[in-house]
Amino acid sequence: MAEDVSQEVFYNIYRMGSRLDLDDEQKLHNFIVTATVNKAKDFLRRSYRKREVGIGDDAVMESFQDKNCDVESKILHMEKEEYYTLVLQRLRDRNRMNYDILIKIKRLGIPPDIVAEEYGISRNNVNNRVLRTKAWLQSEMSKIYGD
Repeated sequence: MAEDVSQEVFYNIYRMGSRLDLDDEQKLHNFIVTATVNKAKDFLRRSYRKREVGIGDDAVMESFQDKNCDVESKILHMEKEEYYTLVLQRLRDRNRMNYDILIKIKRLGIPPDIVAEEYGISRNNVNNRVLRTKAWLQSEMSKIYGD
């Protein structure tokens, strides 16, 4: 699957041709990372893909073999993760720039200074967008769970 993701990303970059700025290596690197993350997420969302538990997944297997396993709490946790994914998708559709900034900083660990430079905004603006986006996510999750 990793080969498929990378192949599609580089095919899309090839199709962009002259529209892509190849002079700035940092911007190109950030663009490739972002495109790869988004394409990998798209691959994971495909309906035909099924998750399998392999023999090497000891932590998963142990959690299901635990005698005191609370199935209800595990199901609720899985449901909450699914709702969180849906809320993130809603954020992505609603405000793509804030979504990308949040993912780059919190998920990929890219420093705010680099993200600010990539978007042509100040570091404070990046930090404000992250704070507001996190508050929005919390608000959306509280609408679902009433917390």
